[in-house]
Amino acid sequence: MPIHPPRRDPLFSQRSLATLLKDQVLKMENAIDELSDDLFLQNSPDDLIQAIAANAYLPPLKLGEPIAQTPTEVKDTIVFPLTFPTDGFIYSVEVPYTGASGLFNHEPNTHDNAKPTVSRLNSQNMMGSLTINRFVVGDVSAEELKTSFDDEIGRINKYIGYQAVQLEPFNASLQDQAKRIIHGRRDRLLKARHLASSLGYALHQRSGAPLTFVSPIVRRKIPAIVTMTTGTFQPEPTIDETEYQNILRIIENMSFVMERNPRVFSVAPEETIRDHYLVQLNGQYEGTATGETFNGVGHTDILVKDGSTNLFIAECKIWHGQKQFLEAIDQLLGYVTWRDTKTALIIFSRNQDTSSVVETAMSGLQQHQAYKRDATMEGETRIRAIFGKSGDTARDIILTVIIVPIPKAS
Repeated sequence: MPIHPPRRDPLFSQRSLATLLKDQVLKMENAIDELSDDLFLQNSPDDLIQAIAANAYLPPLKLGEPIAQTPTEVKDTIVFPLTFPTDGFIYSVEVPYTGASGLFNHEPNTHDNAKPTVSRLNSQNMMGSLTINRFVVGDVSAEELKTSFDDEIGRINKYIGYQAVQLEPFNASLQDQAKRIIHGRRDRLLKARHLASSLGYALHQRSGAPLTFVSPIVRRKIPAIVTMTTGTFQPEPTIDETEYQNILRIIENMSFVMERNPRVFSVAPEETIRDHYLVQLNGQYEGTATGETFNGVGHTDILVKDGSTNLFIAECKIWHGQKQFLEAIDQLLGYVTWRDTKTALIIFSRNQDTSSVVETAMSGLQQHQAYKRDATMEGETRIRAIFGKSGDTARDIILTVIIVPIPKAS
């Protein structure tokens, strides 16, 4: 036959892909085990989960369109792969690819005896190219030569498909694997330090509190969850997620009243609006010392405090555009002193196009320098996201944005 492939080591043949996948999980475990106990506990579990899952992720290989290279004339005797005492041409095709280059060296569980071969593997960071050569002696048609290249590329794609059967479920499982590793060690450490139980901070529902316009609420104490600070690990109190959601529901119900009574609230200043929220929140919860759980500080703050610690912070702002919205986030984050603080930003919009305000707010908060992850719509006008704190990105600050449309008074 006048078309000869090169003699090179075949692809997908040096090591088992199954072994590589096991090693990736082991690397995740080692990366966490290498952290000191305090350093591990200081970091946000979700941040650690994302970090080790991302490091273990193996981008699958994907070939691009082949690019023909200028043929090279060869005279006299050559070895390619056998000795040819004749003249000919070397034709080359370069095939770009993306994905983890090392996968070309790993054999999937499903494989054939005849593995694909290439003349050169040019690898960079998650991309590169394969060079496939053919030595041609005598006359061949363009169709014959193209078929020879296409067959080799087809064999490579077949092996990429074999790998996908193992890679796809492996990559899809990385978040769960990371959660198992992170939460497993975290639970062991907290139990060892006798910190697995609540610190005991609680918000108390007022007995016999009138529900007014608020949906029925289960009267309960609000337990605190253990979180942590930088330096040597110390527990920190925070409001439980269930009670956080309950507080948000009270705020939303008050917001519905404002939306339905534009004559009263359309021209009210922020401090006055804030006071209406305080009345309703303190109508449902009571403090152990002052009789008030929710306090108003400054112009628009709504606070739940434990000593000098802010456990819940809310700000009321009138919508004046994205720039002022981002400044309000800055202001809110400036009050945060403890990790995992629950916060809310209540935005009163007098714009007629509420959907546009929601879209602008969602886009803006994701552009904020302290934004970390998980921007999610929890309702038509409610956004939840995780933020960090300037100088201490290990902290997870939960920010819920509630946009309240205030129609113009007729």
